[in-house]
Amino acid sequence: MGNPFLLKKIMEGDIDAYSVVYKEYYRKLYNYGHKFSSDTALIEDAIQEVFFDLWNRKEKLNNIESFNSYIYSSFRYTLMKKLKDMKKLSFREEPGEDGEFEFSAESVMIEKEKNAEDEKSLELAYKKLTPRQYEAIFLRYYEQLSYEEVARVLKISIKATYKIMARSISSLKDNIKLLLI
Repeated sequence: MGNPFLLKKIMEGDIDAYSVVYKEYYRKLYNYGHKFSSDTALIEDAIQEVFFDLWNRKEKLNNIESFNSYIYSSFRYTLMKKLKDMKKLSFREEPGEDGEFEFSAESVMIEKEKNAEDEKSLELAYKKLTPRQYEAIFLRYYEQLSYEEVARVLKISIKATYKIMARSISSLKDNIKLLLI
């Protein structure tokens, strides 16, 4: 959320601003949560808890440098705590739920055939990443967080974030090349 006005309105107790932020982040956090667990109820519970805490601590939001990294860090911490309590941590990848605009049955079939092999190659390359590397890639490229925000979410230094990203990208390139040969 790059809108400091919304954050200020939330701090003032504006429920409409809170609702806008909830709607903006719910799906993003839900998809991010599925990288750790397939338990939909647990993920939704963690999201609710994060937003409940956000509302209850709204007066303290002025200390936040980046709301994006704050909300992801809070969610990650809450979800990990819940998973740890359940002893069910399983890092996995789910295909996204992004809808495609369909022109015709033929174009859909051609597109699926064209992308199926690439997706399989990419999926195999992703599986060769460590969970930390995968999470860094997901946050940086799928959730479009900055390196600084990724560092805050993962609780590592910015320098370590750059190293993880470089190694992850190198690994993906190497593994995709091998799979395409």
